[in-house]
Amino acid sequence: MIDDHVPDRFYPDFYPRFTHEPTKERFSIIKTEDVGEGIISHSTFQPGEIVFRFAGVLLREVTLFTLQLKEGNHLHDPFFMGKVLHSCDPNMHCDMETQTFTALKEIKPGDFLTMDYETTEEELFRSFECQCGAPNCKKLIMGKKFRLQHMQEASVIQHAVAGT
Repeated sequence: MIDDHVPDRFYPDFYPRFTHEPTKERFSIIKTEDVGEGIISHSTFQPGEIVFRFAGVLLREVTLFTLQLKEGNHLHDPFFMGKVLHSCDPNMHCDMETQTFTALKEIKPGDFLTMDYETTEEELFRSFECQCGAPNCKKLIMGKKFRLQHMQEASVIQHAVAGT
């Protein structure tokens, strides 16, 4: 019998192993005082490099640990991917088709792994006030459906002002 238990995995043993799976050698999950759990890198990643792939269970509903595959389909991963923190100036991009996170800029050991939640989520499980500190911070993170609606409303106001 083959022992499938791998002690440096974040995923349970019943998940099959996969290429670019996150391991405890490359990452740590830590609890922060202000934003909950987050993932710290132990490795350096260059822009364009795959940081990790993820797995999960397909759900119809949104949870705190899901990312949206398409409308009505969400991938639930409370073991790793669901702990990636938000930033309006993220260091990773998420490709939901390949279930891959890729570095947007250099990630160094000690850096938190971040993504922009509004790039995948129509509507978040719960909205929050962003405190990422980025110059382009959006302040309130609700989902891309609301961001688009806000941008359209701002455009109508600008058009109305320009037309007066």
